[in-house]
Formats: sequence, structure tokens, C-alpha cells
Amino acid sequence: MEYKGEEHQRFHHLVKHLFNTLEIKNYHIYQGKDEEKVQVFIEVDNIPLQEAELQLQALSLALKQKLTKKWKCLPSASLPEAYNIVTLPYKAI
Repeated sequence: MEYKGEEHQRFHHLVKHLFNTLEIKNYHIYQGKDEEKVQVFIEVDNIPLQEAELQLQALSLALKQKLTKKWKCLPSASLPEAYNIVTLPYKAI
């Protein structure tokens, strides 16, 4: 997930709370080039793209209940493979 917006600190805390609730333990949160950009990487075993997208949609819907959607989830089957890329993070949060 990649968030860019003025509520980046709130997004960071909501992600941590949601992941704790869902017992997702293997994840990393980074700050992007700008302070307002937050990147979340979830470690998973090798899973099909469609399964990854379904899981990310469920997480996105849960976040959407508490925050205006200003993030994108990758990988996405709706994008060509060449567009399923993530910018490199700058520092861990």
C-alpha cells in the first residue's frame, strides 16, 4: 500500500491497529521521498496475483471506513505488469 496525503500519521497508526487486529505480523512501514508518503509492505509467501489483490482489497475496505481513500494497493491485476511497480522507500518509520 502506498499513501500520499495530509493524514499520513493517521494512516500509519490505522494500518498498525488494523494489522494488529487482523494478526498480520510481518509488515514494514516506510516513509517515501516526501513526508506525506507512507509505504506499507506486507511479507507473504508466494501467492497468485489474484489472491494478493483480493487480500489487499479487503484491507483497503477496512481502512476506507476510517479514512478518506488516498492510497493505492499493489500488485493490481487491473494494471499492466509494467505498471505494478513501487518506488523505493527512503526510511523506516
